[in-house]
Amino acid sequence: MITLEKFDQEIIAEKRTAMLVFTAAWCRPCGLQKPVIEKLAASFAASMLIEIIDVDEQSDLADRLEIRTLPATLLYAEGELIEHLHGYQAEDFLTSYVNHILKMSQKKTDENAKE
Repeated sequence: MITLEKFDQEIIAEKRTAMLVFTAAWCRPCGLQKPVIEKLAASFAASMLIEIIDVDEQSDLADRLEIRTLPATLLYAEGELIEHLHGYQAEDFLTSYVNHILKMSQKKTDENAKE
């Protein structure tokens, strides 16, 4: 699980491609978002880190990343924040966004390998 202590190492330093979704048990839209994220996590497990983070359990990390609305979806490519989405996100939208991120990351990796 990504915590404040692990965030810099596991996301930033390792230049991970990741989707971090902040939720809470008391948040109704979060309850709708969680199954979507769990499905994506299973589909993309080999390609990127996708994790659901409870803001009540990881309040320090939520504060650091300035999470103000729930659910909140943060997308990272190669350790850099590229998008901060607020509220519920549809599965089709997130799937296409993740595929786009992965294609761009692969293209960049291929270009670096040629150099």
